[in-house]
Order: sequence, then structure tokens, then C-alpha cells
Amino acid sequence: MKRFVVVTGTDTGVGKTTISVALLAAWAQRGWSVQPCKPIETGIDDRSAFTDAARLAQAVGQAEAQAAIWRFRVPVAPEAAARAEGQAIDPATLIAACQRVPGDLVWMEGAGGLLVPIAPGFVFADLAQALGATLLVVGRTRLGTINHTLLTLSEAARRGLTVGAVVLNRSSDELGPEETDNAQLIAQHGGIVPLGPFPFSAQQDPSSLAALAAQHLPIDSLFQQLFVQPTEV
Repeated sequence: MKRFVVVTGTDTGVGKTTISVALLAAWAQRGWSVQPCKPIETGIDDRSAFTDAARLAQAVGQAEAQAAIWRFRVPVAPEAAARAEGQAIDPATLIAACQRVPGDLVWMEGAGGLLVPIAPGFVFADLAQALGATLLVVGRTRLGTINHTLLTLSEAARRGLTVGAVVLNRSSDELGPEETDNAQLIAQHGGIVPLGPFPFSAQQDPSSLAALAAQHLPIDSLFQQLFVQPTEV
């Protein structure tokens, strides 16, 4: 049975692609085949040299086109980006395209968070529900992450979505005093112990990130947790 993991952020720019590349590359080194996909990417034009889809594909040694489905030029929410080009994203078409992604294990990186609009009345959480996906939530380590993470967990629970893991990512090399308590308070109030923190790295190539994942994340058990354990649809 095909299994989907949808990577969602507590906000934009929290490091979804960094964490995705790190895990995909680490798993690929172990011979575990996971198919990456960026179903919708905005802010992309003919001059875009290294897209999120390209980074995901590179992590598993694929061509960029194998990881991309829908692209738009304006760097805004997918619904608005499609409208700016005189288009509209049809949810049924998008769901079908995601279901056609090859492989039994599919890693899908969302855009922003769970409630980012894709089409009228349809957000990324709806896509995750339609695919029966398990969620991997990525959040910052900095101030504000407690509220953002708990809101994400609350919305996932309201919709009956399974959260397989939460990873806190350092998006800069600055460490704040809030890091001491963030993970503990998220665990206490959200019922799930965050993984990490994943350290900031100026090196974003798959090999470097895979090495950091092996050091700072339980990559073997995380694979089992996200893909092997039964999920509820």
C-alpha cells in the first residue's frame, strides 16, 4: 500500500526543505527508497536555479522534473499564485497527480503550513487528509515556536490527522534562551516530544545534511515511525 508523509511547517521559512533533504539523503544512504515530491511550488520562473523540488530530487539522485508537479511564478500562497496567472488548481486533479507519484513511500513537502490555501475551500490539510498522509511537522527553535507548533498540532488533531513527528530546526546560527524550554513546553502542552534541535548548517548539500541527520535525529526509528507503522485514514 502506498504511504504518504506530508511535511508541513509551523510557518514559512522554518526549514522544511533542509529537514527533508537531510532525511531523504540519510535514508537513501541506507538503501531505503523514498520518492520525494513538491506538489506545488511558488516563486519559480525560468531563472530559478535551484528549486525546492530540485533539492529534494538531488537528495535521492533523481532529476528535478521527477519531484515537481505544479509551479507558479509569484511567491505567494498557491491559490493566489494560480489566480495571478489566470489559473485555478483543481483539488481532484492535484490529488490524482499525487497518487500517481511512483513508489510505495512518498515524501511530500507542502508550502508553508497546514492551512495555506490551495484552492477555494481547499488547504494543504485537506490534501493530507485526502492522501491518508502522516504529518511531519517542522518548526523553528526560536521565540514563537511554542504557539505556532501547538496551533499546528491542534489543527491536525481537529482534523484527525496523524502527526508522526515534530522536528525543531535552527534556521540561523543564533541561539536564544528560549531553546532551553521550547521542546519541553511543546511536549507538555502538545503531547508529543519534539526531535532535534537540528543544527544550523551553511552547507546545504545532501551529504552534509545527511551526516547531521545521523548525529541529531533518530533516522532509523523515524523511518519506521513515519512509513512502517499503520496509519489511520
